[in-house]
Amino acid sequence: MNNRNGKWWLAVVAICCLAPAAFADPAKKPVAVPEGGSTAVYLLGAGLTCFGAMFLRFKLAKPAQS
Repeated sequence: MNNRNGKWWLAVVAICCLAPAAFADPAKKPVAVPEGGSTAVYLLGAGLTCFGAMFLRFKLAKPAQS
């Protein structure tokens, strides 16, 4: 049952990440926005993503049988 909950949460997060693109209005004139960002923010995001993947892998792994 716990395995199911993890997969549902993963699906919800994926949908939330794609939600801004779904509400984009292509008829609007594009607005210039500043680009870039701190390297530390990108590294933090990548680190959290990797840690999350390792944590899910650890939780979903089947226990070893002796």
